[in-house]
Amino acid sequence: MFSQVFDRRRLLLPFLFPCLFGLYYLWAYDAPARLIAINAGALVLGSLWVLFGRLPAAPKVRIAMAAVLALVLFLPLLTGPEQGGVARWLPAGPVSLHSGALLLPLIVVLTGRHERFGPAVLALAGTALALQPDAAALAALAAASGVLCWLHRSIAFGLVALGTAACAILTFGAGSLEPQVFTENVLAQVAERSIVQAGALAGILFVVPQLYLLQDPQTQRAEGWTIAALLTTLGVMAMIAPFPYPLIGYGASPILGFALALGATLRREQLRVDGLLEVVERTTWS
Repeated sequence: MFSQVFDRRRLLLPFLFPCLFGLYYLWAYDAPARLIAINAGALVLGSLWVLFGRLPAAPKVRIAMAAVLALVLFLPLLTGPEQGGVARWLPAGPVSLHSGALLLPLIVVLTGRHERFGPAVLALAGTALALQPDAAALAALAAASGVLCWLHRSIAFGLVALGTAACAILTFGAGSLEPQVFTENVLAQVAERSIVQAGALAGILFVVPQLYLLQDPQTQRAEGWTIAALLTTLGVMAMIAPFPYPLIGYGASPILGFALALGATLRREQLRVDGLLEVVERTTWS
């Protein structure tokens, strides 16, 4: 049973399907070759990390790493670049990486099982996202914190969820960024050519990953369910406002970000007894 549940190739599936369809969308709609190459390269690197990557299992080490990453979220405010009144990007040579899409999934995974200091780290990350400002990432963080509040019956996680949701509302529409082709309004663009293709693309983004992350016992609930909450909320925000779609036509940041999060999930040998019992329970019902 454990050899089947802890097959890292299965953990790759909720990440692989949206990314591959995203590459197909870019190719079919004549996106620049550079963007396709960047996404494909990020997919290869991300897949290798999901399959072979590993982070320490010690809770103190993981929460310390999450705190450092939350501090890194403040870096764009100091270094730029700033566009349209917002500063959300980390310079990385020839490309700029969206800080929230790159770091937030990993921060949530590292804090999800730490009820004592996890809310404080997520609040720190939310502060950085509010200052950038990034309403889509704040809404995603609110959704993930709400899931952790429900899972842990934690008032602290609930307060983080309420605070980041309020910040998402207050910062909604902030900035004056120019609309980006192949990044925003993706489903609407596809629907103009084919309703069927738009429906398929929406299913790949909103249904397929969640089937693996919510039901498959490959991940712990605090890991898989929060990743699903992040991905779903970012997709919904992209549908109701001009925010970038995650994993589809966006660029390297969310591809690498969600890969980092999936690869950081605990392996069988890193789980405590309570974690193994959860695997048995979820395997029985899956």
